[in-house]
Amino acid sequence: MMHLGFDSKWIEWIMKCVETVSFSVLINGTPQGMIQPKRGIRQGDPLSPYLFVVCAEVLSHLLTKAATEKNLKGKKISNMGPTITHLLFADDALFFCHAHPRSCSTVMRILGEYEKISGQAVNLNKSAITFGSKVKHEVKTRL
Repeated sequence: MMHLGFDSKWIEWIMKCVETVSFSVLINGTPQGMIQPKRGIRQGDPLSPYLFVVCAEVLSHLLTKAATEKNLKGKKISNMGPTITHLLFADDALFFCHAHPRSCSTVMRILGEYEKISGQAVNLNKSAITFGSKVKHEVKTRL
């Protein structure tokens, strides 16, 4: 958040909201116990979507920077359209790149870097890769 220009006091307030969360469980209508989560904020917390947008901005910046530096080659949807490397929506992400080792390794490096920065990891069980119809089987297997 500092790199995005947030004031240190603002960051302190946000982190207080994240770090001081606790829960209790209702048993027969009476609160019981105190649960303190190890990381993150609860699902449905009003702060959650805003923090996600801040994190997604970091991921978007890393991908855009890689494309600018020619380490990631995105895809054009049409001849006159812009080159797209990613689309982010809610908690879903689509990545577009050429079926080339350099682009693929760049995406994997960025995802690893993003995980270290944000603590958010890609769930490989919920992920898929799709190739264009002109990509050869050997290339698909290698990548």
